[in-house]
Amino acid sequence: MELTPRLQDIISLLKEKKEINIKDLALELKISPKTAKGYARELYRLGYVEIVDENIKLKDDRPVSNDEIKKILELHENEIASLKKEVESLKEELSKMKKSRGKT
Repeated sequence: MELTPRLQDIISLLKEKKEINIKDLALELKISPKTAKGYARELYRLGYVEIVDENIKLKDDRPVSNDEIKKILELHENEIASLKKEVESLKEELSKMKKSRGKT
């Protein structure tokens, strides 16, 4: 997949600076922090960058060990479990709201 010009700009910036905070990236590109975070997430999803504590850096090209893969999987599994709980909670809340509307 070819990167958009904006994502290419961010990659170039990271090659120059090595690491940048999302807020600083937003200032550098004259965009909102929310937009900068969206770009960072897209680059993360595509495997170009790592995001740690609102800081973005280019992903290391070295091979990933089995232990690192297991750690990444555990993190994602925990995140997925948390999101599932949140979805269930929202479903329950929505159901309660529908029931209360039906009573009025």
